[in-house]
Amino acid sequence: MQTPTRKGVAVTDPASHLRLWATVVAGVALDLLSKYAAWATLGGPPDEGGRQVVLLPGWLRLVAGRNTGIVFGIRLSEMLALGPAAGQALTLALTAATVALIFYVFAVSPRGSRWIPVWCGLILAGALGNLYDRLAFGYVRDLIQFTGRFRVAGLALEWPYVFNIADVYLSIGVIAVALAFLFGRQASAGLPSQGGGSSPPPRAPSKDSAHGRSGP
Repeated sequence: MQTPTRKGVAVTDPASHLRLWATVVAGVALDLLSKYAAWATLGGPPDEGGRQVVLLPGWLRLVAGRNTGIVFGIRLSEMLALGPAAGQALTLALTAATVALIFYVFAVSPRGSRWIPVWCGLILAGALGNLYDRLAFGYVRDLIQFTGRFRVAGLALEWPYVFNIADVYLSIGVIAVALAFLFGRQASAGLPSQGGGSSPPPRAPSKDSAHGRSGP
């Protein structure tokens, strides 16, 4: 796959930057506002006297939770048997790597793309919103929980994790960027590459050009 020239990528396009950073700013603001409002309303986690608010009976509720892990409450440090300090350092390193990778994806995306800057902005907003919590509180404030249960082939399935708006940003953004690049590559695969595609068959010379035009 050829690397696009600098003039044809989003990093040089002011409109693409506007879409990216507007999404980041609005996304982080909404995430932090929702965390503040939910925790103020709930009064903290249930084991500390906080309450729960049912939004959809049997399906969805608000409940405060402290997350020292990564997205959707997954505690990677416990899976890897790391201590608290090492786990926090690993989480911060993963966040920094995510921010750098997604900005690179944005930078090399096609100039003038409407949606890739938005999807990348959602991922950055999710990563930065949770990063703020980790730096300010030492944990991420979670607030949403699915309580519905499903049965598939006789197995009871449920989602045990509490999450927040930033986690939703990350999930939507990652899926959307992956699909955008997947279908973008499939579409470009059917087109001849510049300078390397097959040229159209030459036109057969006309009778006049082959033998010269006869005079009157």
